[in-house]
Amino acid sequence: MNPGNFFAELKRRKVFKVGAAYLVVAWLAVQAASIGFPAFDAPPWALRVFILIALLGFPIAVVMAWVFDITREGVKLDSRASGSKLLFAVAALLVVLALGWYFYGQPSFRKGDVATPSVADRNSIAVLPFANMSGKPGEDYFSDGMTEELLNVLAKVPQLKVVARTSVFQFKDKGGDIREIGRKLGVTNIVEGSVRRDGPEVRITAQLVRVVDGFHIWSETYDRKLESVFALQDEITRRIAAALKLSLGVSAPVAARAPIDPEAYDEFLKGRAVFRQRTDLPSAIAHLKAAVAKAPEFAAAWSSLSLAYEVSFWYTAHMTPAVGAELLAGQTAAAERAAALEPDAATTEHALGNVARARFHYADAERHYLRAMQIDPSYSDVREDYSEVLYEVGRLEDSMRAGRQLVTLDPYFGIGWNRILRTAMALDRRAEVEEAVRQMRAISPDNFISKLGLLDYAIAYGRADEARAELAEIVTRRPKDAVFAQQLLPWALAEAGIDQGRLRAAIADAPPGEAAGYFIARQDIDGLNAYIDTLGAIPQQYYFIDLYGSKPMGQAMLRDPRVKAMVARFGLPAYWREKGWPVGCRPLGETDFECGLDMTSGK
Repeated sequence: MNPGNFFAELKRRKVFKVGAAYLVVAWLAVQAASIGFPAFDAPPWALRVFILIALLGFPIAVVMAWVFDITREGVKLDSRASGSKLLFAVAALLVVLALGWYFYGQPSFRKGDVATPSVADRNSIAVLPFANMSGKPGEDYFSDGMTEELLNVLAKVPQLKVVARTSVFQFKDKGGDIREIGRKLGVTNIVEGSVRRDGPEVRITAQLVRVVDGFHIWSETYDRKLESVFALQDEITRRIAAALKLSLGVSAPVAARAPIDPEAYDEFLKGRAVFRQRTDLPSAIAHLKAAVAKAPEFAAAWSSLSLAYEVSFWYTAHMTPAVGAELLAGQTAAAERAAALEPDAATTEHALGNVARARFHYADAERHYLRAMQIDPSYSDVREDYSEVLYEVGRLEDSMRAGRQLVTLDPYFGIGWNRILRTAMALDRRAEVEEAVRQMRAISPDNFISKLGLLDYAIAYGRADEARAELAEIVTRRPKDAVFAQQLLPWALAEAGIDQGRLRAAIADAPPGEAAGYFIARQDIDGLNAYIDTLGAIPQQYYFIDLYGSKPMGQAMLRDPRVKAMVARFGLPAYWREKGWPVGCRPLGETDFECGLDMTSGK
């Protein structure tokens, strides 16, 4: 058929008019549905199906306009078939495109998108990092801190699922379509905004966006004095909850917080920012100490100070018993002060749990962690420590379940994947070990745990050839990270020609606790015990599990009286008598016990 005649025929049969009218009506219907469906709690897929039906209706409408003709006698079938094949081919193509759009748009059809929920929880929300509009990059700590504080307040709204901090901060300064970000985070609502600070004045713009269609449910700008920042955060939370109440049936918390000294709040945000970066813990502690000095009633600053002291154990080079005791004293005092001011806060319970662990009171630590998780289910940091304490006492399957729950809640939390890594190593599950290493390297390539994980795994099981191959890989990719291991591995494998001076230096230079695996591989009990005594209470919590997760060397060492005395000293039997004994350990009467039994026979 001649193209000119074909288009003339389309015009004669009013196909263009019908198509245009259909598109206008369909567009209006979709807009109405995007507003009406969420209001009536329709599931997210319902709108997508509605749009699919509208798309499929378009080629049907134009085909009907072509096939049927409106005459004075009514609608009649037009028998003239010229050009029908071309039109039908175009209509079929439109149908294929509509179906392709629908199925590709479903998360379950996207290859490799295994972490994305197929249906987001309707009571879910994410707070994207607020933009820093001050024009000073050095004040990112303030906008980031405001984001985190708002997230914490929203987490207290009943029945509202709030995405954890680490996951939302993966999208900082990256832009992108809100709908796509919401899909990746598995939420139905997103809060975004900006912060502009000018001395004591702060302007915050916030908006609540519905993920399914990018519709702005609510938006507002606030100008406040910095001293009323808590009241502002609470007000924004109430407005968000009010906007969501129709569909979610939730309401904001009514408890108000007292005003805070602006300088104390600024020091608090600086301290939290540095603490999160894990690059300069003494500076973080200094900022947080300045915050509580200016505002002694600031409970969140006290609990954050306690947590910063605890983390410092792992980032202090050449740890000594004196330094360890100083850190523990600061950690304990800050946690107790937070408990006196705000006993029902999740961060307070977290800090108290860490203090209990440092005193080897594992059952008390577990109770504090569970209480913190009950107060704030979205608080991922405490879930990491909960999984860790289960790992330390030998409850490996429970630790793995807790670790999996953590990375489901916050998949971008690298330390959460460390919990999967260490527990999988102790269970000798290679696939999960390799999975955790991949995830950690993707999230935090410079983390020493991800660099050394496979080497530690090989050493724990006495796989000499595999350990040498892993070390060679590390030397090739990151030679500076392998210096201490290049000295320790030949010694652990009992090779000749070891320089004792270099060996001692390598042990001192290893990350805190990292040399323990090499002592175990060499089965040097006296050396291990002396090394552990230099580390302080935090790494000492790993004494039992380092041995328990090393087969057969470490488990054989558990039968030695010198090791048994250390296990008792670090409080493990007291926990086991209350909570249950791990496989391979058992009580002997009321006061004695033994470990290192054959894991298969129980003898």
